[in-house]
Amino acid sequence: MTRRFLAAFRAAWRDRSFRGVTASIVVLVVSATVFYSLTEGWSVLDSLYFSVVTGLTIGYGDLAPEQAVSKVFTMIYALLSVGLFVTFGTTLARAVISGRGRPGRTRHHKDDGSPTA
Repeated sequence: MTRRFLAAFRAAWRDRSFRGVTASIVVLVVSATVFYSLTEGWSVLDSLYFSVVTGLTIGYGDLAPEQAVSKVFTMIYALLSVGLFVTFGTTLARAVISGRGRPGRTRHHKDDGSPTA
């Protein structure tokens, strides 16, 4: 399963838009982690944990922002991150379903996912 995921990630990585979404997620999560560390006084691990849990809409409820600015930031962050995480997952799933995520696959594809002749 791990090999298939990594193969799908490599296949999806060939798509420029997937690379953009991945970079956007990284920038957004790192920014949120720094923001929560500074504003709420949480550890970096707690801030990262909250950023990922919020972005994936899990929301365990064990951490919650207390500052008004953090609550506003969280609302905006949630709106942005949910769409990015969904796009990321959808692109990976598409790579697995199309067969591009199979380890050892030798057939080459163009950037749009169609097979080359």
